[in-house]
Amino acid sequence: MAPATMIVTNTPAPDLALTNLAYCSPLDLQTFTIPGTKLNLALIADSFVFSVSYPFETPHQSIQQGYIALNAIQRRRSRVSSGDSVSVSRFTPPDDFNLTVLTLELEFVKKGTKNEQIDAGALSSQLKKMFMNQVLTAGQKVSFEYHGTNYIFKVNQAVRSEESTPVDERGMISSETYFIFEAPSGNGIKHKEFNLQTLGIGGLGAEFADIFRRAFASRVFPADVTNKLGIKHVKGMLLYGPPGTGKTLMARQIGKMLNGKDPKIVNGPEVLDMYVGETEKKIRALFADAEKDQRLRGDESELHVIIFDEIDAICKSRGSNRGGPQVYDSIVNQLLTKIDGVESLNNVLLIGMTNRKDLIDEALLRPGRLEVKIEISLPDENGRIQILQIHTNNMKESSFLAPDVNLQELAARTKNYSGAELEGVVKSAVSFALNRQLSLDDLTKPVDEESIKVTMDDFLRALHDIVPTFGASTDDLERCRYGSSYLCSETLNLKVIRSLHK
Repeated sequence: MAPATMIVTNTPAPDLALTNLAYCSPLDLQTFTIPGTKLNLALIADSFVFSVSYPFETPHQSIQQGYIALNAIQRRRSRVSSGDSVSVSRFTPPDDFNLTVLTLELEFVKKGTKNEQIDAGALSSQLKKMFMNQVLTAGQKVSFEYHGTNYIFKVNQAVRSEESTPVDERGMISSETYFIFEAPSGNGIKHKEFNLQTLGIGGLGAEFADIFRRAFASRVFPADVTNKLGIKHVKGMLLYGPPGTGKTLMARQIGKMLNGKDPKIVNGPEVLDMYVGETEKKIRALFADAEKDQRLRGDESELHVIIFDEIDAICKSRGSNRGGPQVYDSIVNQLLTKIDGVESLNNVLLIGMTNRKDLIDEALLRPGRLEVKIEISLPDENGRIQILQIHTNNMKESSFLAPDVNLQELAARTKNYSGAELEGVVKSAVSFALNRQLSLDDLTKPVDEESIKVTMDDFLRALHDIVPTFGASTDDLERCRYGSSYLCSETLNLKVIRSLHK
């Protein structure tokens, strides 16, 4: 059956809203009948399949021909409102369409309802009777009444057979369907609290607090709360600053903190392709999973994190490459379409990282796109202590760190060091400690692990190995200060000599 357009209306009675059925006029019902069966199935908005009936009891208001009645949850899941036109077609189930396992997340309709013990076996039997031969899709929510209390369950997983993949989870409830009940997942955040040192992030507490306020806070609350507030989730952020300051580490950990898919990490230059249109195709492929997930699950879609390292390599200001190929312009346009276009996604968090914020097209940085801009700068002394603690924690627990090591002093001596350079200092210090246990004359000689100790002297020697890229060392500044009068006199003499030559 080719898709038809019907007008959405409300379910005509409260008790019918608890059946998960869609309702229509008897004149339209035959349109959804599966030949040779008593099933009437309709695919709504290319997203969800509902069993269809008509309100045959006399107290219920009749539904006009051309209208389809959906309850509030069904309308929300199909992303339509009463009075909207929606695409509807008959759904013919394929072979082996019965569900083997159905994983549900149960919640009360009224918030604050006192929790009570529910017999899972009895509830499974009741749900099987209520929704026999109905088609359920992963991400779908269904309201029902059980022992006088109204509940909602969310379909977390719908498996037809062992070969079924979680991407295409849909099937029909049968007498053989096995129900599994899970605790509510909550707010989309995996961790109830954030210990940055446990996550391996040091010296970035203020930056992370800013990121959480701007990008995470709205995702902690249920979707209906953010809808009532009339706000949209932040879809993109830009982490910028000198190399080695922890931008990539921060972005990776952000992806792990959220109840979302594993983050997709892309290096900017790797996206570029010599063939026309291939780069844009790669960009579209990055967003394909998020688009499919949003079509199936709507506001309940998991968060998809896409991380662009060296984003300045592909998002240069449009028109900056005069006379050359306009590949950068089309890449920027493609990203803008996906983030903030007509069919923009609400389940994506795009994280860009760069050392050159000034090269990025301004259109990407405005609100609604990469609107959260966080500078990840060189760590201060407290930050350096945290970073050194992170990188020496394992050796301290294993008793490889000598008692004379003073991290406070090391933090004071490492001004202008980035996080990566501090890690390099620790590695260099360890190399000095290991070298003492090796004999160049006989490398096969057994090593006494108990005698390995990384000392303060090893760290001080390592500071000569690893020097900061940014800023000037204290020793250089001291030499300049003490020799300032000499340098000034030398400069004056040079000026006199040059004037004489003129």
